[in-house]
Amino acid sequence: MTAPRHSLFLLAAALLAGGCATTGTDAAANRNPAAWRPPVADLAARTGSAGARPLRADDQVEVFLHIPAGDRSSKIADVVDTFGVITLPLVGDVKVGALTTSEAEKAIAAAYVDGGYYQKIDVTVVCQSMMQERLYYVEGSVNKRGSFQWTDNLTLRSAIINAGGVNDFANRIIELTRGGVTTKYNLNQIERGTVEDPPIQPGDILKAQERWL
Repeated sequence: MTAPRHSLFLLAAALLAGGCATTGTDAAANRNPAAWRPPVADLAARTGSAGARPLRADDQVEVFLHIPAGDRSSKIADVVDTFGVITLPLVGDVKVGALTTSEAEKAIAAAYVDGGYYQKIDVTVVCQSMMQERLYYVEGSVNKRGSFQWTDNLTLRSAIINAGGVNDFANRIIELTRGGVTTKYNLNQIERGTVEDPPIQPGDILKAQERWL
């Protein structure tokens, strides 16, 4: 952990709190393996999403938090410690080791909601270590979420196919995020050949939007 990390946590907590009460304790100073754990049964028996590897010690992660109420956002950078723990504003230590990035997103969201801090929070976890391993990420309304190995000549359509295709809840609009810039593509138009099937690069994040019922 780097020295400026504590002050960054305090700043992120102030941005996210937006008037909600904090515990008044320094969670970063209380790092232990008994930290809040996600409600996932028998972690040792799970293999995670197809194509994804779980987070592990020394992984560099970025956690993007967005609070729909008030439209507040924050980014926290941390390193998974030897206990599989990262530290986040308000909730403190959260166990993410042995979880895929998709599972870690759910665990972090549950920590904020179950802790009574927010009724709804959107979480995106990006593992910089995995990006260096030439991976890309698929989230949202697909059948297999997680990180996948990048290959030459990979396109958006083939990346979605690798993730098992979109599920029944998808509206077939795919968001492609690269370098903080998000572009939307219509999968139907790509399949018909009326628009470009864009190439995918390592570190890209694809998110299949969910349709409104």
